[in-house]
Amino acid sequence: MKKMILGLFMFISLIAVSAHAADQLTATIIGSGSPIYNENRASASTLVSAGNSHILVDMGNGTQANLSKLGFDIRDISSLFITHHHLDHNEEFVPILIRLLLGRNDFTIVGPPNTEKLTETNLELYDADIAYRLGKTQRTLADRIKAYDVTDIQGGESFKIGDIQVTTLQVPHTIHTVAYRFDYNGQSIVITGDLTYSEALPTLARNADYMIIDSGGMVMIGGRKKNTNKGAKSDNKNGGNKKTRAHLNLNDSSTLAQKANVKNLVYTHFTAGEIDTAASLKEIRKNYSGNVIFGKDLMVANTEAKPSLTTTSQKVASYPIVDTGQRISYNNNAVISLPDNANTFFGQDANYSTNPPSYTDNNNDTITDNVTGLIWQKQMGEKLSYEQALLKINSFKLAGHGDWRIPTIKELYSLIQFSGSVKGQKALTPFIDTRFFNQPLGNTKAGEREIDAQTWSSTEYVGKTMKNDDTVFGVNFVDGRIKGYPKFNPRTQEPNKMYFRFVRGNEAYGKNNLIDNNDGTITDLATGLTWQQTDSNKGLNWQEALHYSENLTLAGHSDWRLPNAKELQSIVDYTRSPDTSNSAAIDPIFYTSSITNEAGEKDYPYYWSSTTHLDGQVPESGAVYVAFGKALGEMRGNTMDVHGAGSQRSDPKTGKAMSRGPQGDYIRVENYVRSVRGGHVELVAQINTPPKTKQVNEYTTSTDSQTRLTTQTQHNNINSTQGNKFIHRFDKDGDGKVSTSEFQAGIKRFNHLDKNKDGYISANEAPTGPPNKPQ
Repeated sequence: MKKMILGLFMFISLIAVSAHAADQLTATIIGSGSPIYNENRASASTLVSAGNSHILVDMGNGTQANLSKLGFDIRDISSLFITHHHLDHNEEFVPILIRLLLGRNDFTIVGPPNTEKLTETNLELYDADIAYRLGKTQRTLADRIKAYDVTDIQGGESFKIGDIQVTTLQVPHTIHTVAYRFDYNGQSIVITGDLTYSEALPTLARNADYMIIDSGGMVMIGGRKKNTNKGAKSDNKNGGNKKTRAHLNLNDSSTLAQKANVKNLVYTHFTAGEIDTAASLKEIRKNYSGNVIFGKDLMVANTEAKPSLTTTSQKVASYPIVDTGQRISYNNNAVISLPDNANTFFGQDANYSTNPPSYTDNNNDTITDNVTGLIWQKQMGEKLSYEQALLKINSFKLAGHGDWRIPTIKELYSLIQFSGSVKGQKALTPFIDTRFFNQPLGNTKAGEREIDAQTWSSTEYVGKTMKNDDTVFGVNFVDGRIKGYPKFNPRTQEPNKMYFRFVRGNEAYGKNNLIDNNDGTITDLATGLTWQQTDSNKGLNWQEALHYSENLTLAGHSDWRLPNAKELQSIVDYTRSPDTSNSAAIDPIFYTSSITNEAGEKDYPYYWSSTTHLDGQVPESGAVYVAFGKALGEMRGNTMDVHGAGSQRSDPKTGKAMSRGPQGDYIRVENYVRSVRGGHVELVAQINTPPKTKQVNEYTTSTDSQTRLTTQTQHNNINSTQGNKFIHRFDKDGDGKVSTSEFQAGIKRFNHLDKNKDGYISANEAPTGPPNKPQ
């Protein structure tokens, strides 16, 4: 059974305005363009609807045509709102006004100063035409003038249109401009119109469901490279800029949205050309962590309980899961070729690809994760106690920013890469990309093990470990695990010290948004993943776990899979534990089997991931699991929660249960399964080859600046040493081959080296001498 896996983002089906339920507030982008004619975008206009009330905000060129496409009758409009008197915002005001006068309903007109003048002047100019048309139905203009009210506002007024509460604010632009907030039944939408940075806008837009905002500063494909932050103050605490401009830039708009804590930031008013959404989103993510939507004509923003966006526009997840980086395939004890669906080991991590890791070195001792939007400290400095780190972060400044924080365990785990390997206490290849991040080793001269280089998070275990120890979760990027580490040394009671890597940006990362689909599945709107609500209800070995998920049919879908390590960890709820909530460390929206653990207590299972964990004499023999119950071990004859519910460790893929290691970790072998589907995942088609020799960047000890270069051959079946050097030089994404985008010597040279014409240069195809100069 071959299953097609499609990368899915959340979309909304297009809903006609007349079909919206009476208890929903919606905003339909009628026109998303600029003053310049664009056959694909009308000029500025948005229709806000709730019940029988329909407010048309701005009326740029193309508004009537797009309303007609919706099947919406202009005569049903309750109010005309104008943000400011620029032609691209009120060009079709007059024909729409006349159309309303020819109707039979009452309506209002609201706008900044001169709205009354605009209305009355045009009524006087076209009175004969209007009277002629009304005469066909035995009506007069004098009768219809009584049907409307027109009001000039300054901004700051509050009033109602039907049951929609309207709040207004004057915002800075080249002329008097008003932004509007619409509230209805606990739902809220803000439309800013054109503006520059406004200190007051976050107050108007506070906690709004949607803010529809000026798209100034977008990065355009093929356009001149622009500094999207130019003109804004470097201190995001007050934003703004001194240079007079007519529109926001991306730094401004994203800062305003983050300050306002809006759930969805919708960009509109686009200039001509194709938007580089990836580059633009990278800029936006420096400040704003919520959902970002690049608007299109006829898109509907819907504030119902399960919000989703319309048309074919992409909704960006606030909690994207970065791929584990595992591209090599394994059976129970060895490397294998990438399995197909006929192979019993099909469905493992290497079979699927999602959100490839991507980083940018900002050349200021910070690294931006282009997938998550998180910005990281490159170095970590000396080890600190937990309290020392809390004190340090209060005054810590780096790269001109003072909003750094200690990452949560989910934020920290986003950096882990399972291309790493370890051998017991000996460091081999790191579980983090050392091309970008410095990763120290434990100081063996001071009696530490090489793997004693753990990085603490801000997430404290709600339970206790060992002998009632206060515990903080950390990631060990040297041995590839999450464990809870005691705050204080159990023997000396002195504070334990670990490394810290500070972070800023995307404060929504790691926060789940779970929806019960009422069909045995749970969707996390934050990650885009859909989960099996129950579990396997029994323990399975790793091979059986792969088979279970690949053959699961549930809720009409058969594209279920065993989650990789990072996907599985994403649904841990670190506010829960068996001792504190009498539950598994997962939201109770899920059903979790209970077990009797090795101490004879009620507990909850370990769950398999599809990710192999390379450790030990036979490194291929273990796979990652996450403990949703206590992470037990046996020490000096006592069974105890050694690492905490929410830990990530690894078990042998097959064999017998046992206890092993310095903390007597219980090895269960037969762990439970909770399957997943969806997300931006692709089925890997090509057959993999064993990986190239892996070079580890500099590791540093914690006490001196001495460095050593470590090389580890995971599986050295690549034929050419010179070929490996070539691959290492150009291979940026670590997949063991060179693509056209990675190659720097021209397409002609690339095509010459690509012997099999598969679009990649493998080690066997690589030149055995230095690459030629670009041709």
